[in-house]
Amino acid sequence: MNLRTVELDHTDHAALDLWWGAASRGFLSKPETDVAVRAERRQLLVGSSILGVYDDTAAEPLVPVATLGSFPTAFSIPGGTVRALAITEVTVSTSHERRGIARSLMENRLHHAQATGAAVVALTASEATIYGRYGFAPSTWEYTHEVDPKRVAWRGAPPAGRVHTLDPRSLAIVAPELFERSRGAGDIDRGVAWWKQALREVTIRHFSHGEGDTLALRYDDADGEPQGYALYRVGEEWGTIVVDDLVTTTPEARYALWRHLTGISLTTKVTFHQAPADEAIPWRLVDRRAVKTTARADSLWLRIVDVPTVLGARRFTVPGPSTPREHVLDVSDALGFAEGRFVLRIDERGAAVAERLGDVPESDTDTDTDAVRLTINELSAVLLGGPRVSALAEAGLITGSADAVGALDLAFVTEQAPFLRTHF
Repeated sequence: MNLRTVELDHTDHAALDLWWGAASRGFLSKPETDVAVRAERRQLLVGSSILGVYDDTAAEPLVPVATLGSFPTAFSIPGGTVRALAITEVTVSTSHERRGIARSLMENRLHHAQATGAAVVALTASEATIYGRYGFAPSTWEYTHEVDPKRVAWRGAPPAGRVHTLDPRSLAIVAPELFERSRGAGDIDRGVAWWKQALREVTIRHFSHGEGDTLALRYDDADGEPQGYALYRVGEEWGTIVVDDLVTTTPEARYALWRHLTGISLTTKVTFHQAPADEAIPWRLVDRRAVKTTARADSLWLRIVDVPTVLGARRFTVPGPSTPREHVLDVSDALGFAEGRFVLRIDERGAAVAERLGDVPESDTDTDTDAVRLTINELSAVLLGGPRVSALAEAGLITGSADAVGALDLAFVTEQAPFLRTHF
């Protein structure tokens, strides 16, 4: 079988359209036939690397049997930002599965990330059992909440500001500003193309999936300054509202938008998609059972490729002066990109410096009893402060002395749960 991996030329519109068609089929979506929408889709790929795997012996040799896209992005971690490579649209045709194609594509991108200075590689996974073999692990989770408006009564008075109903396109300037002001661990960039889709400036839609068109709210504080917005739609079932994007810079703004969305007349159910793990608003309700959590799912999968850079850019928790601030990490990596013994030194402000000391010592010659041993998967999982180091240690995935593991656990704790707000 003659397989070729090709990085597509962005000026080759015919090849890009066939690539999109193959990627769509891989995710059980209909290939796009509308000429204008195809042109919009091609615009989405600007700035991305587009890989296709071709089989010259196939009945349709111009249609790729596997696809992968990737793009560079700034990536928010606790207290800092690093360069990342985001991977998307990974598909392999059923006729070509189990031939090493996915591994070849993923290793290609890991080498590309390393060569271009990315510290981490990120993706969202449609299947949970595929990407662990390449060093990835889930690092953020999201929830779906359903609210029964008839049971909603709030403990506090309404916020002093005002909620405005408006056309989504009128948010074109303020929404990106609010998003940047509210960035937290787990966020990636939202480019121009993303905003055009979300705010209905183009035909392609981020959220609707055949349901009602996008509606928008903006919350201004008592001084008239915008502090948050919501994008929502009317669901297919009469009386339902679906909230797709809720961005706020203050707790007051989040409260105001929740309060407005659950108070819209004739509404029988409000669904909040992509809610963070530490959503605080339900605690403001007299009856917390008015909110029912209907789904929990991992969202962002991470893979560290540069341990010193990503740990050196992160802020850590310093519980007290007696807590050890130097940690030795023995990191194994089956693909060899980020393995080694590293020392992580954290100062009294939580700033860190990480250094590779050498290879991981053989177990029978290792005299450092304070080393914490883990794979690159586990280090990637705990990077943002989502799963606790102690939880993975209890599961047997991180090992070391109780003191060493306990100190590392405290260092990685964060005040806010990491959250991916932008699926890709």
